[in-house]
Amino acid sequence: MNFSKLPQLVDMRGELKSKGTYSKRSKTITHRVWHHSLTKKHLAGSDAASFADYHVNTLGWPGVGYTFIIEPKNLINTPNGKRARIVYAHDIDRRTYHVGNSNQFALGICVAGDYRSDTMDDATIASIADLHSALVKDNIGKNDTSHSEMPGYSWKACCVYDYRKLIKWQGATTPVTPSPAPNTYTIQEGDTLWSIAHKDGAGGVQVEDLIKANPGIDPSKLQIGQKINFGNAKDVIVQPDIKEDHETSNSGDETIRSIQKTLNSRYKAGLVFDGFNGPKTKKALIKALQTELNKQFKTGLVVDGKWGSKTKAAIVTVKKGAKGNLTWVLQAALYLEGYNPGSLDSIFGKGTESALSKFQKAKKIAVDKKAGKATFTELFSL
Repeated sequence: MNFSKLPQLVDMRGELKSKGTYSKRSKTITHRVWHHSLTKKHLAGSDAASFADYHVNTLGWPGVGYTFIIEPKNLINTPNGKRARIVYAHDIDRRTYHVGNSNQFALGICVAGDYRSDTMDDATIASIADLHSALVKDNIGKNDTSHSEMPGYSWKACCVYDYRKLIKWQGATTPVTPSPAPNTYTIQEGDTLWSIAHKDGAGGVQVEDLIKANPGIDPSKLQIGQKINFGNAKDVIVQPDIKEDHETSNSGDETIRSIQKTLNSRYKAGLVFDGFNGPKTKKALIKALQTELNKQFKTGLVVDGKWGSKTKAAIVTVKKGAKGNLTWVLQAALYLEGYNPGSLDSIFGKGTESALSKFQKAKKIAVDKKAGKATFTELFSL
């Protein structure tokens, strides 16, 4: 097979977390389906091993849901230049869970990263093109599509990157815009409340929202064809009654989980400790920023978790030597964007300065090693 000869491909079949095995396909593969992980591409949890852990331990699947995972943070030198590592996770003939009732004929390919904000780098683009070309030569699939273009998933914001352009597909070059989350949703193969709610395209709806919107539902016993209420879940406010299985889950990123716990204990954010950087975590961090600006500088801001002109105007400059909760907010925001300041100790030291400089350079703003209005705007505006 041509894909198996790619120098950046690593065969990890049988090595990733699993609990049982996926059954063999009963249909020929006709679709190559492109996903993204919604985890910041350079964070510790943005790789095949972490996805497998999440899919097995949290979603209850037999193994990771994709056949191929492209990892931007793991670069491999090849005769053709640097390439993002491609993990080969399952035999091609295995019916993995990733697009519900279309799993039988759809091959899942995930590019690690949150491309609502991450930038697609050259090494990753090259691996996408290389893998696609090899699969075409191997006659594996005839059509390319995104998760959101598969039946029943039009509301999914997946994938956000323009896969058509990246694989030089000759059709339309604009991905389909995801539809609003539906009022009701019909359960498909492999769906769990966790996979449905997992922050991608569902307006930030989380598992607790869906449970509250569907009284009496058993999250562990969903049936294919079962309808669940999605509409009311969009208006549910999650209370800080965190379930033990979320708090002790091995999935996600531990530092993000720590940030979520601090936001809950310090600012009563009501977050689930899932270790993933989603819209509710970002909103809670903006609320923390607004709270601290009010507390320390009497700014009179409305604590609504929205980045607007009034919040921007109230920003004070945080620089080396600063200590306290504002510095912690800066450190947490940098980490969530993929720039690790080291210890989130509320002290603006060398680690924070280094992470801030890299962030400013990447965002093409003045690299002054101080967090002012321009830096906080890049960190928090959508």
